[in-house]
Amino acid sequence: MTELSDEAATALRSALGAEHAAVWVHGFASAYVSEPRVRSAIDDAADQHRRLRDAAEELIRGAGQTPPAAQPAYDPRTQVTDQRSAIDLLITAESDCQVGWRSVLENTDDPGLRRTALDGLTTSATRATRWRLTVGQQPAAEAFPGRP
Repeated sequence: MTELSDEAATALRSALGAEHAAVWVHGFASAYVSEPRVRSAIDDAADQHRRLRDAAEELIRGAGQTPPAAQPAYDPRTQVTDQRSAIDLLITAESDCQVGWRSVLENTDDPGLRRTALDGLTTSATRATRWRLTVGQQPAAEAFPGRP
């Protein structure tokens, strides 16, 4: 059984919530994508978010707690009408995941949990950079990913 401090548990639950939302957002955004390479990138990203979601759930269960369930749907916060606006939504989802995983890093000393959090932070930051490059957004990379 893994022990989580209250701060680490709260941060991990928040990161899990962001991963739940990201999985939903990737499915939603794919309906607005016309380019096969973009659709393939969305599918790959969704797989990675499912992997991180599952890892977060397993860590929470390993601490003897019940992970929060996904919502049936999420508010995209902006109107999505085409591929560009769908990619903008994906950038937002990746940014939300970065904030969640960075918080986990800041709230635990557990090596396994830190590895998972670093994986979540770096993969989300990399994907967000790729999405910004896809739509020509500058700067493409953030200096401090996950900074709220």
